[in-house]
Amino acid sequence: MQKLLYNPKAAAVLEHLCAGGRLPHALLLEGPAGSGKHTAAAWVCQRLLCQGEGERPCGVCLPCRKVERGAHPDVRLWRVPEGKKEFPVELVRQMRQDAFIAPNEGWCKLYVVEGADAMNAAAQNALLKILEEPPAGVAFLLLCENRARMLPTILSRVVPVTLEVPTPDQCERALELLAPQAAPDERRAAALGAGGNIGRALELVGSAKPSKAAADAKALGEELVFGGRYGALRLLAGYEKDRTGLTQMLELLREEFALAAVGRAPQGKLSDRLTPAQAASAAQAVGQALERAGQNASIPLLSACLVEAVKAAI
Repeated sequence: MQKLLYNPKAAAVLEHLCAGGRLPHALLLEGPAGSGKHTAAAWVCQRLLCQGEGERPCGVCLPCRKVERGAHPDVRLWRVPEGKKEFPVELVRQMRQDAFIAPNEGWCKLYVVEGADAMNAAAQNALLKILEEPPAGVAFLLLCENRARMLPTILSRVVPVTLEVPTPDQCERALELLAPQAAPDERRAAALGAGGNIGRALELVGSAKPSKAAADAKALGEELVFGGRYGALRLLAGYEKDRTGLTQMLELLREEFALAAVGRAPQGKLSDRLTPAQAASAAQAVGQALERAGQNASIPLLSACLVEAVKAAI
């Protein structure tokens, strides 16, 4: 079973809550998509249903393996139906009725509610009824990206656990374990492009974008340092409709200039051509372009500004 990587605070809180059967009847796991909410929920389910010897969850007993496969009858996943934008109140009422049925195999039943913050007021009020008086042996694991969308009455009856996004370096180390088949430069590009978010980085590793981003970052750096403005602008124009890909590529380019500034870049064209001060200024210019990309600025405009700023720096 995959552990909750690089979230020591959340892992410690969950272990403390699970130890000795002290798990509250409702947990709120909050974090952006890809931050590990499902991994955390699965860990809790395994931890509570595990029948192995020694440290729990053992990951090898029958209940642990069933949870990992999504086949344990006492772990129920509820989510927004396909094609819907909100979690319907009818689904909450079904879940409420189901919660009064005794467990099949374990000592408790666990309800993993994906997209709890997608519930409208009616659905949350329906959920509130069972959170106020839950049946014995039932726990709810509410997954959300933004607790501000939840009613105060719901928040007062749950224990919140926030999942933090790791750094890109931590994400890259996680990918060594989770995506060993990917090339090192692909893992690095995915980690940077995802901003450290392990779930998103795993999606990127499976696409062609990281490899393309790495190649384009190298080509753009050489165009900016040795070529003319036209070549750099032409390369950047290929990202006019791909803001995510542009962000990945610029992250890699900024890193390349930053390494050159501190003398850690591999020997090559850029490190031979630039002084540390020039490389640092170029890295700063790329950083400003990244900020503009994150603010939804026009890609042609930020590209033009980037080229002029780097050219002025070198």
